[in-house]
Amino acid sequence: MKLHTSVLALIGFMAAPVFAAEQTVIFSVPGMTCASCPFIVESAMSGVNGVVTVTADAETRTALVIFDDAIASAEDIAFASTSAGYEAELMSDDGNS
Repeated sequence: MKLHTSVLALIGFMAAPVFAAEQTVIFSVPGMTCASCPFIVESAMSGVNGVVTVTADAETRTALVIFDDAIASAEDIAFASTSAGYEAELMSDDGNS
């Protein structure tokens, strides 16, 4: 019986999903100069598969993005913003958050 329990525990451990780390990055988006710009940037960046949240701020001209690094990359997110007309440059990466 003890072996049976150990085997079940091992199978449960092996079947558990593996979660990728969420990354938090900040982009400089100097082209955000009006009140509607953050909405466009947020829409473009959040359209990237794997992006969890985007908070763009026209006052600081930055975008804070949390994303699943197993699905998306900072380069993918910057490209989406640039494609929408707002060049984005990675400012910081604080690792796992």
